[in-house]
Amino acid sequence: MVKLELELTDIDYDALLRDYLPRIKDRLEQSGSPLAGMLSGGMASTMLQMAPTSMKDKLAAEMLNMNAGKLEQQLTEMAARNGISGKVRNLKATAKTE
Repeated sequence: MVKLELELTDIDYDALLRDYLPRIKDRLEQSGSPLAGMLSGGMASTMLQMAPTSMKDKLAAEMLNMNAGKLEQQLTEMAARNGISGKVRNLKATAKTE
Protein backbone atom coordinates (compact mmCIF):
# COMPACT_ATOMS: atom_id res chain seq x y z
CA MET A 1 0.00 0.00 0.00
CA VAL A 2 1.13 3.56 -0.76
CA LYS A 3 -0.40 6.55 0.97
CA LEU A 4 -0.66 9.74 -1.12
CA GLU A 5 -1.04 13.25 0.18
CA LEU A 6 -2.11 16.22 -1.90
CA GLU A 7 -3.37 19.75 -1.48
CA LEU A 8 -6.13 21.32 -3.52
CA THR A 9 -5.41 25.03 -3.98
CA ASP A 10 -6.83 27.91 -5.97
CA ILE A 11 -10.36 26.60 -5.50
CA ASP A 12 -13.01 28.33 -7.61
CA TYR A 13 -15.59 28.75 -4.85
CA ASP A 14 -18.03 30.52 -7.15
CA ALA A 15 -18.08 27.52 -9.49
CA LEU A 16 -18.64 25.19 -6.53
CA LEU A 17 -21.60 27.27 -5.43
CA ARG A 18 -23.07 27.35 -8.93
CA ASP A 19 -22.72 23.59 -9.28
CA TYR A 20 -23.65 22.36 -5.83
CA LEU A 21 -26.26 24.74 -4.40
CA PRO A 22 -28.93 23.52 -6.84
CA ARG A 23 -28.11 19.91 -5.95
CA ILE A 24 -28.25 20.61 -2.25
CA LYS A 25 -31.53 22.49 -2.71
CA ASP A 26 -33.01 19.54 -4.60
CA ARG A 27 -32.01 17.10 -1.87
CA LEU A 28 -33.48 19.36 0.80
CA GLU A 29 -36.73 19.70 -1.18
CA GLN A 30 -36.95 15.92 -1.57
CA SER A 31 -36.57 15.49 2.17
CA GLY A 32 -39.21 18.15 2.82
CA SER A 33 -36.77 20.44 4.61
CA PRO A 34 -37.84 24.08 5.00
CA LEU A 35 -34.20 25.06 4.39
CA ALA A 36 -34.70 24.44 0.65
CA GLY A 37 -36.56 27.74 0.36
CA MET A 38 -33.57 29.64 1.70
CA LEU A 39 -31.41 28.37 -1.14
CA SER A 40 -33.75 29.40 -3.94
CA GLY A 41 -33.53 33.19 -3.77
CA GLY A 42 -29.78 33.53 -4.01
CA MET A 43 -29.50 34.52 -0.36
CA ALA A 44 -27.40 31.45 0.50
CA SER A 45 -25.08 32.05 -2.43
CA THR A 46 -24.53 35.66 -1.41
CA MET A 47 -23.90 34.69 2.22
CA LEU A 48 -21.44 31.97 1.20
CA GLN A 49 -19.58 34.32 -1.14
CA MET A 50 -19.07 36.68 1.80
CA ALA A 51 -18.00 33.87 4.15
CA PRO A 52 -14.38 33.59 5.26
CA THR A 53 -12.07 31.35 3.25
CA SER A 54 -11.84 28.87 6.14
CA MET A 55 -15.60 28.28 5.96
CA LYS A 56 -15.47 27.92 2.17
CA ASP A 57 -12.62 25.41 2.55
CA LYS A 58 -14.74 23.36 4.97
CA LEU A 59 -17.63 23.42 2.51
CA ALA A 60 -15.34 22.32 -0.35
CA ALA A 61 -13.99 19.47 1.80
CA GLU A 62 -17.52 18.32 2.56
CA MET A 63 -18.40 18.37 -1.13
CA LEU A 64 -15.31 16.29 -1.93
CA ASN A 65 -16.23 13.83 0.81
CA MET A 66 -19.79 13.57 -0.51
CA ASN A 67 -18.30 12.52 -3.85
CA ALA A 68 -15.45 10.38 -2.47
CA GLY A 69 -16.60 7.14 -4.09
CA LYS A 70 -16.88 8.72 -7.51
CA LEU A 71 -13.52 10.44 -7.14
CA GLU A 72 -11.85 7.21 -6.01
CA GLN A 73 -13.19 5.43 -9.10
CA GLN A 74 -12.02 8.22 -11.41
CA LEU A 75 -8.55 8.28 -9.84
CA THR A 76 -8.30 4.49 -10.10
CA GLU A 77 -9.22 4.68 -13.80
CA MET A 78 -6.74 7.51 -14.45
CA ALA A 79 -3.96 5.56 -12.74
CA ALA A 80 -4.75 2.48 -14.85
CA ARG A 81 -4.63 4.56 -18.04
CA ASN A 82 -1.14 5.63 -16.97
CA GLY A 83 0.07 2.10 -16.29
CA ILE A 84 -0.48 2.04 -12.52
CA SER A 85 -2.63 -0.89 -11.51
CA GLY A 86 -4.39 -0.68 -8.16
CA LYS A 87 -7.36 0.84 -6.36
CA VAL A 88 -7.70 4.25 -4.79
CA ARG A 89 -9.53 3.92 -1.48
CA ASN A 90 -10.35 5.89 1.64
CA LEU A 91 -10.35 9.33 0.06
CA LYS A 92 -11.06 11.88 2.76
CA ALA A 93 -10.85 15.65 2.49
CA THR A 94 -10.29 17.98 5.42
CA ALA A 95 -9.98 21.73 5.45
CA LYS A 96 -6.51 22.80 6.50
CA THR A 97 -6.51 25.22 9.39
CA GLU A 98 -3.75 27.77 9.45
